[in-house]
Amino acid sequence: MSKHNEHLRGIMNLKALFITRNYPPKIGGLETYSYNLIREFEAHHPIRKIVLAKSNIHLVWFLPYCLLKALCIVRMYPIELIHLCDGLLAPIGVLLKLLPGARVSISIHGLDITYGNPFYQLIIPRCVARLDKVICVSGSTRDKCVVRGIPKKKCAVIPNGIRPNENYLTQPREDLRRGLGEGLGVSLVDKVILLTIGRLVERKGVAWFVENVMPRLPPFYYYLIAGDGPQYRHIRKVSVKRNVQERVLLLGRVTDEQKKRLFNASDILLMPNITVPHDVEGFGIVAIEAGSCGLPVIASNLQGIKDAVIDRKTGYLVNERDADGFIARIQKIMLDREEVRAFVNETFDWAQIYQRYREILVDMRVE
Repeated sequence: MSKHNEHLRGIMNLKALFITRNYPPKIGGLETYSYNLIREFEAHHPIRKIVLAKSNIHLVWFLPYCLLKALCIVRMYPIELIHLCDGLLAPIGVLLKLLPGARVSISIHGLDITYGNPFYQLIIPRCVARLDKVICVSGSTRDKCVVRGIPKKKCAVIPNGIRPNENYLTQPREDLRRGLGEGLGVSLVDKVILLTIGRLVERKGVAWFVENVMPRLPPFYYYLIAGDGPQYRHIRKVSVKRNVQERVLLLGRVTDEQKKRLFNASDILLMPNITVPHDVEGFGIVAIEAGSCGLPVIASNLQGIKDAVIDRKTGYLVNERDADGFIARIQKIMLDREEVRAFVNETFDWAQIYQRYREILVDMRVE
């Protein structure tokens, strides 16, 4: 059989086991990633999966259960490849590699390789380095792996993906803005709506933006902040201190339906991230979710955001903590929403991302 035919056979008959500790109905970027990756492979291949769909407090039993379950599956089915969906699972991968002929790959997202706990750093990077392939969601994440001793030749970069019509709404934007404003008790039809969606932690830079940029923007700029987290109260205090509390609206956690309305009603998505030791933005999936709705992004030019925001195509990258740069871009954004949407849908469609994963796994299989 020729190498080409063998490669095609490998594609058609890929038998793999996927393991993840982040899966719906839990909500979050890793959950969305795991669900979509596994969903794509399930549509094309006879794969198996082990998932944790409950809170991570269950990790204490999930990890040993996962190992035993994986051993049972490998014994019962002709599994050739095992893919782990984040770095914390790397020790399980090392143990599974002891099985005859086992090939193990892993996805690394950012914090799962940079987490600052000394014991974590002693164990996880070493385990990741012993696996067969390391798929990083951004060039920045790959670099974080390499500096921790993971061979660069083992690393590949494949970004996160979106489903083109999952968040897009066809309703007129004016209607969406009117309904959004009514729900919040303000008029937003004639306003410029800035939006941030995500967990409110220091690295997101929301408090910095409220303090340093919002007071310098005209009064018709409104900043909607969707999400919860340890910085929630601090952001509110900063908005009062800077006398912009009427224009800074903290929405708390939002549903998927509310998120869709925010994406489609807003004018700009903001990602004003700042550098925080041991806490990185591995990719920034919200940037491509927004872009799939035509919403342009203005973001800090750092870490994995640079892979999620294509400068002058889907948004603009600004130097970290550059208030003047953010203000200039916000007040003069020159991107067509339909062009943004088309570019993001073509570049980050999960159908395309799946094919890149598939090629790597098939190559592992025939190596």
